[in-house]
Amino acid sequence: MQQAVYDAIVIGAGPAGASCAVWLAHMGFSPLIIESNGRAGGLSASNPFEDTWNVTAPGLTGEEVAARIKLSLDSARVPVLLNSHVTRIEREQAGQGHEHFKVYFGADLPLHARYVVIASGVEPRKPPEWERDHYDDVLVGPGKHVANYEFALKDVAILGGGDNAFENALFLKERGAKSVHIYARTLRCQRHWMKFLNESDITIGAYTFDPAARQINGRTYDVVLVLYGFRARLQGMQDLGLDCDELGYVRTDFKTTQTNLPGIYAIGEVTHRQHPCVVTSMADGVVAAKAIQKQLEQGDA
Repeated sequence: MQQAVYDAIVIGAGPAGASCAVWLAHMGFSPLIIESNGRAGGLSASNPFEDTWNVTAPGLTGEEVAARIKLSLDSARVPVLLNSHVTRIEREQAGQGHEHFKVYFGADLPLHARYVVIASGVEPRKPPEWERDHYDDVLVGPGKHVANYEFALKDVAILGGGDNAFENALFLKERGAKSVHIYARTLRCQRHWMKFLNESDITIGAYTFDPAARQINGRTYDVVLVLYGFRARLQGMQDLGLDCDELGYVRTDFKTTQTNLPGIYAIGEVTHRQHPCVVTSMADGVVAAKAIQKQLEQGDA
């Protein structure tokens, strides 16, 4: 039996990947999404807070936005393979000078596609010295695990100098934390956050952190939030030869989102595009879909 060939396999069902796949489907092409998590939506799916930055979804939480993304995929009849982890991608000759891609994701047989779109997003960054370790009451990254934690009457330390650190500090104060102290080697946050916290709540500069003891500079805390930002999720794609920047994000052509590898595109936060968020990720998906449309229609001409 001849193997089906999709016009594009999209890796990731977040705002970027879903946007790309929906546009391709509405333009008459055959996309398929491979998603490592159990539901669509990317980081939005684990965000129980209102996404006030998304002007298309006023009043909706990240989880509700994720539900809308699933609705769009269902409406466009885009097939989505959930809980599926890409293990490798190979290029193959398809005859008459054409090339296809084989995408392996744990099944016995790979899926075949004319184009591949990497929309795998990002994951919270952990210190490399305890990459695979877990420590009680040390919470890594923002999300539902923070929202569901009981912070009342506890001394809390936050490690990180970005917007997430300061936004979570205010959230924890509202949740009744006894104290909240931010440790930041450098400040990367928006200036307006500073007016909501006392200078005594912030330590700027080098610090030592013992995760097992939950100690920073020798002071012990009940809970520690590690908010060191994010890194690109490229599991199963490390051997492709993608051109990445010094932080590990995929470099792409701004006009098409194509990577240094012909036929492979990258969109959304895995590329660390300017001002990464739901809206810019969705825009990236449109750019990739239109670039692929052009290539597919030229091939049919």
